[in-house]
Amino acid sequence: MNILLLAAGLLWPAFQPVSSAAEAPAASAGLDEPDRLYLHRHQGDNLDAAVRRLEALSEGRPVDPAVLWRLGRCLVRVGERISAKKPRLAVFTRAQGLLEKAVELDGSNPDAHYWLGVSVGRQGQLRGVFKSLSLVKVMRREMEAVLKLDPRHGGAHHVLGEMYRELPGFVGGSRKKSLRELELAFELAPDYTASYAALAEAYRDAGEKDKARAVLNRIFEVKAPEDPAEFEDNLKEARLLLEKLD
Repeated sequence: MNILLLAAGLLWPAFQPVSSAAEAPAASAGLDEPDRLYLHRHQGDNLDAAVRRLEALSEGRPVDPAVLWRLGRCLVRVGERISAKKPRLAVFTRAQGLLEKAVELDGSNPDAHYWLGVSVGRQGQLRGVFKSLSLVKVMRREMEAVLKLDPRHGGAHHVLGEMYRELPGFVGGSRKKSLRELELAFELAPDYTASYAALAEAYRDAGEKDKARAVLNRIFEVKAPEDPAEFEDNLKEARLLLEKLD
């Protein structure tokens, strides 16, 4: 898997916190429905509906970081569904701007930092590795910020694991660091099913096929996936990898 050459939403699905513990009840007012729509974005026009609701909220709450990071998150997903490079990049860039503002307004929110890193990474996928080394630095910075605030954030460990795996050694790539980050994603957030295939591939590449199979078989025990919208894709990927390991 390539951290900068990602299939839309499949190779690097993103961690799905519904809301940050740092958000006060007043700040999260009106956000339950956009959150529900986002988590079920694979159904109908739920993603577009979530964007519409958040856009409306942002008009009355333009400096509410809880609204801004959620809107940025949704726009990342909108961008993933666009095939043409220029409009795709424009959506990711807009998402980055909203997320930078959210971080500026509330630097203690791990969700804002996480999605800022994701929005930058999505731009990197369009530009290519060697044109995106500066973006990699931003991704690393934001994921490290997430983990300072929430050491158990499976998505941040996953992104770092993929990044260390795919980067050349001379700019910080490391299979050892990659494996440890992916193991942490798996251990700390077992319902974050995007990490299963990534860890299994890392074990496979290290010659640990039994460990790879064990990880993949665990996904079928998950009852409450962190991201329901992508769970079926995660299951399909796990089945395909298991077939290849046999």
